[in-house]
Amino acid sequence: MSEDLLADLDDLGEDEDVELSSAAISQSSNARKMSIDQPSQNNDNMPPDHDDASDHDDDMDDAEDFEEGNDNITSQDVNLPDIKNISDIATNARMRIVLQKIDVAKAVPRREAIEGGAVEDDPEYPLIVQANNLTADIDTEIIRITKFIRDKYAPKFPELETLIVNPLDYVKTVKAIGNEMDLTQIDLRSFLPTATVMVITVTATTSNGKPLLEDQLAVVLQACEMVTELEAGKRKILEYVESRMGFVAPNLSVLVGSATAAKLMGAAGGLTALSKIPGCNIRVLGATKRVNTGLSILGQQRHAGFLSQAEFILRLPTEYRAKAAKVFADKCALIARVDAARACPDGSQGRTVREEVDRKVEKLQEPPPGQSVKALPVPAEGPKKRRGGRRARKQKERLQMTEVRKQQNRLVFGVAEEEIGHQFGSTKGLGLAGQGGVPGKIRAVVADKKNKVGINQKKYARFSQSSGATSGLSSSLAFTPVQGLELENPEARAAASASRSSNAITSNEITADWFSTKFMRPAPKK
Repeated sequence: MSEDLLADLDDLGEDEDVELSSAAISQSSNARKMSIDQPSQNNDNMPPDHDDASDHDDDMDDAEDFEEGNDNITSQDVNLPDIKNISDIATNARMRIVLQKIDVAKAVPRREAIEGGAVEDDPEYPLIVQANNLTADIDTEIIRITKFIRDKYAPKFPELETLIVNPLDYVKTVKAIGNEMDLTQIDLRSFLPTATVMVITVTATTSNGKPLLEDQLAVVLQACEMVTELEAGKRKILEYVESRMGFVAPNLSVLVGSATAAKLMGAAGGLTALSKIPGCNIRVLGATKRVNTGLSILGQQRHAGFLSQAEFILRLPTEYRAKAAKVFADKCALIARVDAARACPDGSQGRTVREEVDRKVEKLQEPPPGQSVKALPVPAEGPKKRRGGRRARKQKERLQMTEVRKQQNRLVFGVAEEEIGHQFGSTKGLGLAGQGGVPGKIRAVVADKKNKVGINQKKYARFSQSSGATSGLSSSLAFTPVQGLELENPEARAAASASRSSNAITSNEITADWFSTKFMRPAPKK
């Protein structure tokens, strides 16, 4: 199996040589004069140096470990050739070439305007696109080397990986700590928050880690230096792209600024890649993960990316920052497509959208309208409606639903109600009103004194009295069985009846009045 692997490595080294300029090769050779032979560049990260027997044996051991599935190398097996395996030499060489071209481009003054022709025809445009796309490869390289550092530094401080999530902060912390066991002697507040420093210091007192060997620590520190170089190169590339953002993405630069536009394009991998990302994802570009340190998470903002860290967002009140970042992210998705299509190279569309966004943000900060004092309505001058009183209660009692109607509206569950027929073939149910009586009939209505319409007794007595006046319809003619039709004087008849009633006093009445205990009066004269 070893012979086959050697043959494959020889073929790979012969077929996949990367062409580099002489200047880049000389710089890379000068940077790697640390008792390490310079390997040939290839895209598969395989060790191609087969001239040195010791390096060849180490590479064979690594290949056999990879074949057996042993990805985690113990601290005793750490050596210098491991850095060659995890470092993408082609990416580093490409970064050096781009940095050299950037230095040359900065030395030449840039023209403010392009005189005719397409933007892609400008000689500096390919360099801007290449430099912007290189930032994504540098991020991948940094993550790969940081993973190597975490694996090799775990025997010294295994809990540090869970306390610091950001790769750059982790590398800086490892460089500062080294093999030191007492972290109180090290100042980490220059690049870490105070709360995180306190947690790291307390955790280090209870950690079961052991100091690394000198060779192991040298490999870890060398990997940290590689990460620092990559970060410095990335920062230089972003500064150059930021200075040329008015040429690459003029509308996006006007909308969010050159610095923020360069960060967004670097995180997305270019202007074309940024134009394909929706607004909800542009908002979280550059967001950091939360660290589970056990402390309060109120200060850790969610979905706070490059837009949330921009100056035009930070100057807003805290309660409006999330809404403003969402509005800017949505507009960035639209403006990035405008720049990708090379429309509006003067940035007019970006200025129009920025003014629109500023108006929306100002509208968000406006206080709610105050409550106006309304005048009372003009009172009605007509008679007031009587809504209560004894008379109103009586009227309600007279017009309320009767007991028979209430019984008719009620039904017994499971019992069919009796129905009566009406004209035109319709029927009407009786409900409970027809349950206890004769079929087809309901009980008689019982008179209720409350519902009875009465008249005042005083008025009734006055109306029942006779005034004594003769009606115009009365006649003095009378029919008698003796004479038939007889004319009679009504006044004479009334006088005769009055005299008879006054003389009709019997002896018994006189005796009772005479011997009574009442006031005695004289007997009437005969």
